[in-house]
Amino acid sequence: MGVHADDGVRVEGGVHARSARTRADDGAAAPEASATLARPVAGDRRGESRRAIDRRRAAEDALLDALLLPRDAQGDTVGSEGQTLLMNGLRRLSRQDGVAAAVAWSEVPDQEPRVLGALPGSAAHRIRPTRALYEALAGLERVQRLNEGDLGPELNALGVRGVAAAAPVAGLGATPAAVLLVFSARPTRGLRPRTIAVLGEVAADLSKSLSTTLAVDRLVRLDGAVRRLDRLSALGGVVSEIVHEIRNPLVSVKTFLQLLPDRLDDPDFHGEFREIVTEEVRRLERLLDDLLAHARPKVRPRSGDEGARVVDTIGTTLQLIRYRCRERGIELSTELRDGLPAVAVGEDALRQLLLNLLLNATEATSEGGSIRLRADWSEDAINHVVIEVADDGPGIAPDAAAHVFEPFWTSRENGVGGLGLAICKRIVDEAGGRITVGPDAKSGGACFRVDLPITR
Repeated sequence: MGVHADDGVRVEGGVHARSARTRADDGAAAPEASATLARPVAGDRRGESRRAIDRRRAAEDALLDALLLPRDAQGDTVGSEGQTLLMNGLRRLSRQDGVAAAVAWSEVPDQEPRVLGALPGSAAHRIRPTRALYEALAGLERVQRLNEGDLGPELNALGVRGVAAAAPVAGLGATPAAVLLVFSARPTRGLRPRTIAVLGEVAADLSKSLSTTLAVDRLVRLDGAVRRLDRLSALGGVVSEIVHEIRNPLVSVKTFLQLLPDRLDDPDFHGEFREIVTEEVRRLERLLDDLLAHARPKVRPRSGDEGARVVDTIGTTLQLIRYRCRERGIELSTELRDGLPAVAVGEDALRQLLLNLLLNATEATSEGGSIRLRADWSEDAINHVVIEVADDGPGIAPDAAAHVFEPFWTSRENGVGGLGLAICKRIVDEAGGRITVGPDAKSGGACFRVDLPITR
């Protein structure tokens, strides 16, 4: 049976068929035949152009992923939702006349391809997917019968082993997200044209749905990467404070070690030495624990976790910001309600939220000013805790308050905004809370207010 190519020329065994009139009068029809045969060449050029565009876009995507995504990212691999979509497509194929089995393969980065679905299930073991076979199938541009002419050693081998036709399922880049293989119940007769058409329809439908699923997965990974970059940026903003906080206990330990040779016979000195050195080492351990907790992402508490303890998390975050306040002559005061319960957000996410708000306050407050941090039960929402960060800065104009949570927005002249407040809002929104900014009643500066629900 012939298969109609996209340009309308019938293809049989890889050779373009000629009309009866052309056979009867080669001389008279020569120009027309030449024009007919030239059309696939133009189509091939258009296909090459499309492939070049796909390769460029794939390279751009890979560059963005390399810059933004964590090094352990899995790439655009088909997940459980995509696997369900593929199985639905295989069910439709398996119901077609003359189909013995339908199988879906997908690529896994740095590994051999894998079988994502098969109907019947035993068909998953008929042919083991290899990288060479997958690359040959991925090179197809459309549905291809595997019993037509010389298609190359890999595709010919699949045809010999019972695969009657195959089709790529396009993904986000130049490489297909998956490939479909259809085994014929009548190997000597092949598949009917209607079955080939259905295979093309299934591949096209899956391409649309899988591309959407993969795009959503990529956005989720990029969102996590942006948050990771923001955490690193926040830590970079307090790097001098971190170095200072580490140096202080080391200086104390070094001083006592220098005095030790001259005070070996002084028992009082030994006792004081042990007490102070032990406390300074504990200080170092606490600081490192705080840094590690901030660097490891866990936005929401896992199922069964208690969530973040507000007062405890505030205490560990203040360890990272106190020196900056002392260095700039800013007074940092807290008003914390005892016995506040855990809130429905991960501890590291709450720490990131607090650190961003406090860093923002230190930028706005001049020497001699103050920053006030308050945590209490919310008066506006039942079963919510309120956290307020107020500063003595110039405040935020009412028309600017609506924009402060937008990415890269800034009110500073010739300044470059960041993502800190935008990510604060995202953390609060995902927890089911609310974040607002307004004038501080005491100083007229800015006051950021965060309402978070408690854990149930």
